[in-house]
Amino acid sequence: NQPSYGVKGKLRRDEDNTLWNIDPYLQASWQFLPTWRLDTGLRYSNVHYKSDDQYIVGVNGDDSGKTEYSKVLPSAALSWQIQPELLAYVSYAKGFETPTFTEMAYRPDGLGGFNFDLNASTSDTYEAGLKSQNRLGDFTLAAFQTKTKDDIVSAGSINGRATFRNADKTLREGIELTWNKALWRDLVATASYGYLDATFDADVPARGSVAAITSGNKIPGIAKNQGYLGITWKPQTGFYAGLDAQYNDKIYVDDKNSDTAPSYTVMAAYAGYVWNMQAWKVNVFGRVDNLLDKDYVGSVIVNDGNGRYFEPADGRNWSAGIRVVKQF
Repeated sequence: NQPSYGVKGKLRRDEDNTLWNIDPYLQASWQFLPTWRLDTGLRYSNVHYKSDDQYIVGVNGDDSGKTEYSKVLPSAALSWQIQPELLAYVSYAKGFETPTFTEMAYRPDGLGGFNFDLNASTSDTYEAGLKSQNRLGDFTLAAFQTKTKDDIVSAGSINGRATFRNADKTLREGIELTWNKALWRDLVATASYGYLDATFDADVPARGSVAAITSGNKIPGIAKNQGYLGITWKPQTGFYAGLDAQYNDKIYVDDKNSDTAPSYTVMAAYAGYVWNMQAWKVNVFGRVDNLLDKDYVGSVIVNDGNGRYFEPADGRNWSAGIRVVKQF
């Protein structure tokens, strides 16, 4: 029989999924010198998943199951107020990311039931940065490194079913820079830049039909360079307008780094009018995205089994609306 698309098919899954978690935490701060401050935190995260399978028909057995993840997560940040307008800091944090029900929905080996073998990922993030407010504007500069164990990564996507597996080690290193300044009266300029080098830091062995990953390959779906520049006329009330541009570097589409979605730059413009009437605030606005009607890849389907990685972005499009706020 020929397949029928856009038609509701037969029931294939019927289950009740339950998730609950408990996350007690402690925070403490110590201003041990006039210009030095230590902020610390400790969190215990405990997450429980349970699936009750209601679709037990013929050879399709009971795929019910449950699992839980838990981790103690410390963090600490040391800051130094070098001058009234300049702050430096260093920080460390232990991270913890559990899989979602969507990520566990299908198994890479094609068998039925949830992928309860998927582990939670843990990470160690180190960061150092500067924050400043001066006559040249407000800016932040940060450099970071994140080492992750059991990172949750794509194991492939075919016929709309995405599966996931754990990568033993991944590494992310980068910098982030933000800046904004009032140029004249209510005219404000804003800029940001991000650099992120994300790689597999250890070989990931093949598993069944899922191919191996070589250490040093780039993690797909992540742009190495991103930039933003915007200028806005933004008074408290009355007419406002702005123009901005967004740059995204190329991104790899699969673990083998066999192809990329090209880099692109898109622009947007917006305008509106704000009325403040005692307790009421009314904002009428409009926006045009992809102002130059550029053809570009807006997103990718990582590791798509049919090689259909690329999803086109919208052409020039617009939106308009009104927002009314009442303060009580």
